[in-house]
Amino acid sequence: MIGKSTNTKIKHILKEISRAKEETLTIEIIDNSRFVFKEHRNHKQFPNAYDLKIYTLPDIYYKYFDLKFMFQKEVKDRINKSTDYLIDSIDWVLDMSKLEVNQIDVVLVKTEWEEINELQKKLIDSLKKSIDSIDYQNIGNTSRSIMDKLAREVFNKEKHIPKDPKIEVHKGKFKNQLNTFVSCELSGKSNKELRKIAESSINLVSDSIDVMNKTTHKLDADKRFAELCLISTINVINVVKIISDFE
Repeated sequence: MIGKSTNTKIKHILKEISRAKEETLTIEIIDNSRFVFKEHRNHKQFPNAYDLKIYTLPDIYYKYFDLKFMFQKEVKDRINKSTDYLIDSIDWVLDMSKLEVNQIDVVLVKTEWEEINELQKKLIDSLKKSIDSIDYQNIGNTSRSIMDKLAREVFNKEKHIPKDPKIEVHKGKFKNQLNTFVSCELSGKSNKELRKIAESSINLVSDSIDVMNKTTHKLDADKRFAELCLISTINVINVVKIISDFE
């Protein structure tokens, strides 16, 4: 049985061979793929024989599709020649599980803060390329970084003072800073509804980030929370931009 550790080592060997031959495209494919080894139907007779299926992220698969048969032949030959394992059949396919991510229709919010704009692109790109739980948790880290930078852009400690002096609004407390920013900029009864929406959005993204920092979820759950994290983050940016435009 080829376990996770051996799987990783085989991918490493393939990458090193490609690196020695300066085959950057092969390295890119391997870096964006997961290898699934299945025991050969005659495994009892040939204990080192396996079938291999390689699942690659959509963007990379589309990019190198015309090289499908060449890539399959190279990987099969190199594993057979450089390891104790024998690959009988190999199939390089598009990772269908990743297509669902592209169904999320998220429109980037163009703001006056270029760094926030770039981080939005990074966030969406990271979600598209995420493969495992660690990748999905990094979505939460990027969202936290965006919220922290957004708070630094709009929060003014001289102008935005919380009603409750016990509320901490120092650097790193983006939730408190943004909520204070909202309550100060949208004060009064006429802004009650918008203020409520803005505060709900901020609380949602904060809760989403907190959930993403936990490691107790299954892969499918992590993916859903990562998607929620992305959507709520973009939503907060949009809300803050609208409020800033009022000024």
